[in-house]
Amino acid sequence: MKILEMLSSPVYTGPAEPMVSVASFLRSRGHLVELATDTRRPGDLRGRLTELGFTLRDDLALTTRGLPTVLADARRLAHIGRAFDVVHAHFSNDHVAALLGLRGRRERPRLVRTVHSARSLEKRFLQGTAHRRTDGLITVCAAHARILVERFGVAEPRVLATRGAVDAAFYSPQGPDLRAELALAPGQPVAGIVARVKEGRRHDELAQAFRSVVDRLPEARLLVLGRGEGLPALRERVVRLGLEREVIFAGYRRGAELAAAYRTLDVKVLLAEGNDGTCRALLEAMASGRPGIAYRFGAPSEAIVDGESGLLVEEGDVPALSEALLALLGSPERARVLGAAARARMQGLFTESARGTAVERFFEGLLDLPAAVL
Repeated sequence: MKILEMLSSPVYTGPAEPMVSVASFLRSRGHLVELATDTRRPGDLRGRLTELGFTLRDDLALTTRGLPTVLADARRLAHIGRAFDVVHAHFSNDHVAALLGLRGRRERPRLVRTVHSARSLEKRFLQGTAHRRTDGLITVCAAHARILVERFGVAEPRVLATRGAVDAAFYSPQGPDLRAELALAPGQPVAGIVARVKEGRRHDELAQAFRSVVDRLPEARLLVLGRGEGLPALRERVVRLGLEREVIFAGYRRGAELAAAYRTLDVKVLLAEGNDGTCRALLEAMASGRPGIAYRFGAPSEAIVDGESGLLVEEGDVPALSEALLALLGSPERARVLGAAARARMQGLFTESARGTAVERFFEGLLDLPAAVL
């Protein structure tokens, strides 16, 4: 197959990483893969893709700068598209450009959209129409696939539910941690959240829950890892809760430092998805042998087997979140048992080869189906 991957983003974050993972797998299987990303805004994505040896297209803008740019990309795709078997969109911007550009073409590639987050499953103007007129839709969890079928009326053969993927060799229990750097004693109970700090990621609820944890387990600490516009407000919230000593702002970490950060934790918390609905930080921590605690929604509720590889809490239930934290921070042996099960689950099911194989077969199957009516 010849595949065009499109992503209206200039940065190597969020959906860019799973896109690159799948594209790399498909390329390793002998398929011809070209990538098109935002060519107008500054960012590191194109440089990273060049380093990885991908063929990049320069004839699409794929930037979120209004309808004229989308229409210009649509006109280009009307000509470009005929050279591909599959055009794979990752954001609404590139999805709309492809729908418009490929519409009415007698010989056209199959159009696929990966729905990376729940935002693209909301009831918005023409959202259902766009989904139903797409040849294939890929989701990051089974819950999202059910929404496409039940809420939007997409035919089941045109929907693929995948799982996230994690490099369990890189994110492993063995290796250095950050306890000495952060002045944490050996054996001191530590929970952590790795997420961009901004509205909607529910850091305030975690801080509120941790107030109750500290009241009963005073030596417990909470690491906040990440950057974002919500940091000042969160720091103020921590002060109001009297948690200046117990909540440690450990900054933005990546690469080996991020892997070390996961090893510092006894439990990893995730309460809301970001741009990547697989909630990759949760998977990375679980691969590192740490149990997860998450609200019961989307991908986390499928990554964590409640009571076996972590704990699930109903969304917004702060007292239950406190109890879940206490259950694991106050019982190190139980946390270790659940953490070992979490790593085994990641190694067995949440692999790049499993996801890549599923996507490859889905693409091949779509070529045998009649094209959707654009």
